[in-house]
Amino acid sequence: MVDKIVEISRTTAAPENLSIDTLTSDDTMENSEKLVAINQPSTDQDNGKPNNLKKSRKREKKYKPKFIHGNYNRYYGYRNKPGSGEEDIRLLSFKREWFNSKDVLDVGCNVGHVTMTIAKRFLPKRMVGLDIDSNLISTARKNIKYYIDAKKENYVDVSESENVVHVPCSANGESSPINSSMFNDASVSFPENLSFKQGNYVLNNSKQLSLVQEEFDTILALSVTKWIHLNNGDAGIKMFFQRIFRHLRPGGRLILEPQPWTSYKKRKNLTLTIQNNFQNINLKPEQFQRYLLDVVGFSKCELIDVVHHKSKGFRRPIQMYTKC
Repeated sequence: MVDKIVEISRTTAAPENLSIDTLTSDDTMENSEKLVAINQPSTDQDNGKPNNLKKSRKREKKYKPKFIHGNYNRYYGYRNKPGSGEEDIRLLSFKREWFNSKDVLDVGCNVGHVTMTIAKRFLPKRMVGLDIDSNLISTARKNIKYYIDAKKENYVDVSESENVVHVPCSANGESSPINSSMFNDASVSFPENLSFKQGNYVLNNSKQLSLVQEEFDTILALSVTKWIHLNNGDAGIKMFFQRIFRHLRPGGRLILEPQPWTSYKKRKNLTLTIQNNFQNINLKPEQFQRYLLDVVGFSKCELIDVVHHKSKGFRRPIQMYTKC
């Protein structure tokens, strides 16, 4: 199944939506596709060859997207062997009771493989996949059909509705609902329980935290903290954790897979903003647990697993924080 999944072309497609919810700084523009401007070629009067066209093509080949938010278009190809049909090994550590008949949010869902597997296997009442990259969300929506059984072949995708998700507050402080009305039936089945939404989960300022309502029973943040931290600094990662806590209902769970500090160093020079944030980070990943328990307010932390991935870089602890 995995080898059939739709992949994204990163060379020509412009971002579908550059709303304030998606772009929080000028540097975020680097996350979008930069189209190489090819001017009308000038003709060499001596030989008639289009010189400008050749130069433009050369520049286009040299350009490589930086993926400054970790929004790799082939991320699951890195984690799982392409064409092998292997599912994400992290799923083996997840328990049905964390998701079944619950409202679940997956922050940084990429093209949605983990999101869709949870929605189909564990049957949450509502499963929302959120990512900052519009191209990844577009691909996730297209990938739904590869997870649908034959009996669901007439499924109509509703995830592109404007009011599908209660996510990031806009600059004017108004929240944009994660529409729960379409998921009122507790017995809803896959894929009717699934939607994808583009948005930046990090709020614009701490004042907007007061607008966040208890809405989810489980929130996943798998391998996203490094990118939030590098792009938004200590203030951003703290606001990220605080928003999750406010978004969870009593008894709710945060399933967290933080990247180690050593992996930050490999990406510290992607942009000037990231360089500056990296130099000023005081809250290191090994301090997240103490911050989440002592400051944010989670009552306990449990180690779910340290995934034994074939690649050493993906052998990261998965933790579960519970809100009392």
